[in-house]
Amino acid sequence: MAVLEKQQTGIACEYYVAGELSRMGYNVSLTFGNTKSIDLLVEKDDTTLAIQVKGIQRTKSICWNFDKTKVKPNILYVLVNLHADIIEAKPEFFVLTSQEMLENFNDTPSGGEKRTYLDYKRIKDDIDFRNNWEKIENLLYSKKLL
Repeated sequence: MAVLEKQQTGIACEYYVAGELSRMGYNVSLTFGNTKSIDLLVEKDDTTLAIQVKGIQRTKSICWNFDKTKVKPNILYVLVNLHADIIEAKPEFFVLTSQEMLENFNDTPSGGEKRTYLDYKRIKDDIDFRNNWEKIENLLYSKKLL
């Protein structure tokens, strides 16, 4: 069973998302930490979309943690469960808009904290999020109309 450091989890998730998007025909650039809230830039037909990737590593991981004050409009969020503890398992991808992030994340029990979490069990079977890569095409198309 692999136990990854936080940084390894993040990097692996970014590469998996970049690979999936490349496989779908998008041009993808990793920012390698050079921009704080953007991990990937996705381009198609001269239109670009910023993506933030968040990952958890184990099948039994219960949630993604996030600072809700850092949720930005016009950024797409891809949440990944690597399932690093089960070598035969494939990563799971959940695609959310910034509005969906704000609507689905819960505040931490400690009053006044900015940290939020999204329970893996809450979204794992939700077809609005699970592998909904179509949101990328829709957002790129809507940006092209502007």
